[in-house]
Amino acid sequence: MKRWKNIAIGAVMGLYFPVVFAFVNYDNDRVVCGSIQPVVNDSLVNRFVSGNEIKDLVLDEYAGILGRPLGELDCHQMEAFFLNHPAVKNCEVFTTCGGALHVHVTQREPLLRVFDVSASYYLDEDGHKMPLFKNHSAHVLVVTGFIKRLKSMDQLIQLARFIHKDAFWKAQIEQLYVDEQGELSIVPRVGDHIIEFGHLEDIDVKFRNLRALYTNGWNSREWNVYKKVSLKYKGQVVCTKG
Repeated sequence: MKRWKNIAIGAVMGLYFPVVFAFVNYDNDRVVCGSIQPVVNDSLVNRFVSGNEIKDLVLDEYAGILGRPLGELDCHQMEAFFLNHPAVKNCEVFTTCGGALHVHVTQREPLLRVFDVSASYYLDEDGHKMPLFKNHSAHVLVVTGFIKRLKSMDQLIQLARFIHKDAFWKAQIEQLYVDEQGELSIVPRVGDHIIEFGHLEDIDVKFRNLRALYTNGWNSREWNVYKKVSLKYKGQVVCTKG
């Protein structure tokens, strides 16, 4: 008897939930969009795009969206639209039964500010170009000079990632310069010297040698004595006063 009772309860539950879900979906399709709720997940770090701008973009791109049934809104298409924005890395669009359209975005993280001969732009952590934005400037590593003379932009991104992940180098290095031969020089924040890095190779070894010079080689007075530190020669750190 107990067994048949359990079977009957299971059958009723099996019919109950599909009916309830169907009713909820039907009712949700009749609810109209009454508000747009934008969220910028990393707004404390970067301010390339604001919540108000997201809301304005929705209203401009999807005229008459307020008052339309939620069932007529294509959230996936909206996500694709926002992913075309140069400041947006990820986007999630969804609706809630109260009639709200939620747009949650995560911005791209710039690693470098590039001052090329003919243009200025950012490169993000994935190596993608980002234009300059009038409302916000990111305080990131700057690279100038003959950028196109580099053998590989991927190596430049690799170097920027290395610096960004290390708290000491992130605080110490403020600018990179590419000369006509495609070799790199580094301008530090502390010390009256220029670091000749050379070509973008053996990055780990060169920075290890430079850190050893800073921590074990120089005393506090020598930081402003030398004018040039060269890491170009394999296994050597050459300091020049003049």
